[in-house]
Amino acid sequence: MSEQAGPSIAAIQARQAKLAGQHNTMADADRVLAEALGSAHAAMRDSVRRLDAIAAQIDSAVPEQHGRAVDTPLGAREFQKFLVAKQREIAAIVAEAQELDRAKSAVLEGLRVHYARPGGQE
Repeated sequence: MSEQAGPSIAAIQARQAKLAGQHNTMADADRVLAEALGSAHAAMRDSVRRLDAIAAQIDSAVPEQHGRAVDTPLGAREFQKFLVAKQREIAAIVAEAQELDRAKSAVLEGLRVHYARPGGQE
């Protein structure tokens, strides 16, 4: 009977070691995932805050058109410059969000293998 106990204990210990390794790998992947999601969420909130600030600036400038003399060529050009500057700010925010999207997508794609089920099923 002691001959059967030896291989069984070794098999159990090997299985435990394998499971512990898988657990550590999953824990590491979970930490990376949590960081990726947290930083993406924070960046999204910052982008929304910045876009809201731009919207507020535009909203406050529109009623002031009479004071800006937009009915004159110089006033119209100045207001146009203001709007083009705001459009550039918006484009920069969108470009930053797209770059973040690409970076976080690459991180998530790299994590995919850690969450795959045995046998190749996801």
